[in-house]
Amino acid sequence: DATTSSLAVCLDTILQKEGITRNTQTMLDEGQSVTGILSEGLPGCEILELTGVSMDALLYYVNRDIPVLAILKNGEAVLITGFNELNVVIMNPATGQLGKMGRKDSAQWFAENGNCFITYVYE
Repeated sequence: DATTSSLAVCLDTILQKEGITRNTQTMLDEGQSVTGILSEGLPGCEILELTGVSMDALLYYVNRDIPVLAILKNGEAVLITGFNELNVVIMNPATGQLGKMGRKDSAQWFAENGNCFITYVYE
């Protein structure tokens, strides 16, 4: 559905990974924050706002099978879901497809977008 934002798609994906279904687009439309939506949807988790953290530091969470939400300067969002020595795996919310971007290129792209990341850990 064209009215579902990339941010809502990413939030839905995170929650679905944990077995939770929410209408995050409606929650966003009502003015709820990303961290608020995740806190409510993942009660056993601590939500981490990692703005300014380097991409390499984030891969710690990805390595533990926890997706990392990246919010871009244009308001769009993508999900970092995997990596290897050469590439980072990024979900494109518009298509739901996973794509690879070189580690250096992705680190630079995220840095240009303010390194604005949100993830979670189990408490």
